[in-house]
Amino acid sequence: MSKSYLAIPKGNIFKMEQDLKKYETMKYVILNDQLAVIYVNDDFEEKNLNSIKTIAWWQRSAPMSTLIEITNNVKQGQSVTIAAGTDYVYTNPYLTLSGKKNTIVIIDSGIDYSHPDFINEDGTSKIIAIWDQNLETGKSPEGIFFGTEFKRDEINKALKNKDDSLTKDTIGTGTIAAGICSGYGNKIPEFKGVAIDSELLIIKLKEYKDTYREGKINYQQSDFLAAIKYAIDIWKKQDNQMIINLTVGLRSSAIMLATFLDSFSDLKQSGIIVVGGAGNEGNTDIHYEGNVKGINDNQDIIIQVGEQINLDIVLCTTGPDKISASLISPSGELSYIIQYSPEYYLYRGRFNIEDTKYEMRFVYPWLETGNQELVINLIDIKPGIWTLRILPEYIVNGDYDIYLPNKNLISTETRFIDPNSSSTITLCATTENIITIGCYNDKTDSIWIGSSKGPVKNRMIKPDIVAPGVDIIAPFKNKSYNTATGTGVSTSVVCGVISLLLEYFKTQSFYSKISLFTETIKTYLMLGASKKDIYIYPNISSGYGKLDLKQTIIQIANNLE
Repeated sequence: MSKSYLAIPKGNIFKMEQDLKKYETMKYVILNDQLAVIYVNDDFEEKNLNSIKTIAWWQRSAPMSTLIEITNNVKQGQSVTIAAGTDYVYTNPYLTLSGKKNTIVIIDSGIDYSHPDFINEDGTSKIIAIWDQNLETGKSPEGIFFGTEFKRDEINKALKNKDDSLTKDTIGTGTIAAGICSGYGNKIPEFKGVAIDSELLIIKLKEYKDTYREGKINYQQSDFLAAIKYAIDIWKKQDNQMIINLTVGLRSSAIMLATFLDSFSDLKQSGIIVVGGAGNEGNTDIHYEGNVKGINDNQDIIIQVGEQINLDIVLCTTGPDKISASLISPSGELSYIIQYSPEYYLYRGRFNIEDTKYEMRFVYPWLETGNQELVINLIDIKPGIWTLRILPEYIVNGDYDIYLPNKNLISTETRFIDPNSSSTITLCATTENIITIGCYNDKTDSIWIGSSKGPVKNRMIKPDIVAPGVDIIAPFKNKSYNTATGTGVSTSVVCGVISLLLEYFKTQSFYSKISLFTETIKTYLMLGASKKDIYIYPNISSGYGKLDLKQTIIQIANNLE
């Protein structure tokens, strides 16, 4: 089943579940008391979801992509120890921190579990479980109908038998994230991770190919949210604190009231921390920002399209504004004009000369922003100059933003002709309940050019802080090492640091329970972050400054006096 939807119940979710059970063509996972994901076949007509009266809201699952770029530059790479400043902890005679009694969750491409850096001295694994969503060879996790779960005893048995075939990381980004967080450095000590005694929980996301461009792999929001449910279920069964490392991201967004992550109330509890990469869209030309002066101010936005299979274009407004739109093909054909309708309506059409089909949806108001979202899906799109014509219907503010998919999923030639690099934070990392991390380039002592920028309009400055993330050396697939760059690398560094901080808090028993919240940890990271005198903080590029482990521990110690 390759199509999936997110569904919010009307009232009790168990009543919605009873209705879903009536449909043999649907499979589903109840994520929490406010949200479920529904899986269907490709030929499913989504308008049928409107006939299920216990569903209050539904929307399509969206593609996600990794926030880690493999750079193959070990000779000029930087060790995690230097990047994170962990020498301060491991060489300080008064600190004995290594991330003990904490579990770091990696939701990415899986892990090379047989890599020496993930094996304890006694030959057992530091991984408490692996859920491979792609495999159907064994038992799925409780409450979930797909994938195969490998528990610690199965992983240990495989290691004992020198069997590395249970599950494979064929891409390597998941192994890199795990190694940065807590790799032992057993093979090469100087390449150890940040919190070497933290345990790992691994979810290998289901892979989808050729969504936008041939050969490109993406993930899906529905499977990602199922991974969050799985991690929370594991957390409830153990005593460890948990840090969830978000190294994959949805498209960028300028405005966000809440994301579907906010439906998981457990993520706001003490002892579970969520950290996410800001995104790698700082210089990728996937964002256009504009303003219309009134209902007669029609505007044309030029989009250059390279070799693509499909392409999505998303138009978002500010406040109560409504903006209609149509699309003009390279040959000059004009699509339907998509306008606001109080009822669900999916516009479908075709550009005959380009032989490109399209679907257009006008959602008002969209659940996650309270504003308009207009989505255009182009199927079998052809290269050339495409024009999005916007037609204001009702204007109070006039500001609007248009987004293309994450750049690592589309052609390098697909871009806005007049882009804007601000407000490119990945949608998952836009809310207050996540510690959002940008990427810093230690080689140039400046922000990495690809690091996504804030702000999240009408709400807050993002990212919260930045951390080193350029050419960081870490464990890689096939028991090797490699370098990687991106905000997924930076957030992995910060997750390891947070594991050390949580252990430090637990040594201060009086403050432990009140200090293990995401917001509390975020505040201390902001306080401890290093700042340059020439800049004003917070700002949309580096937030409150660059990660500084030593100063963060000092700030905590001073506050606990």
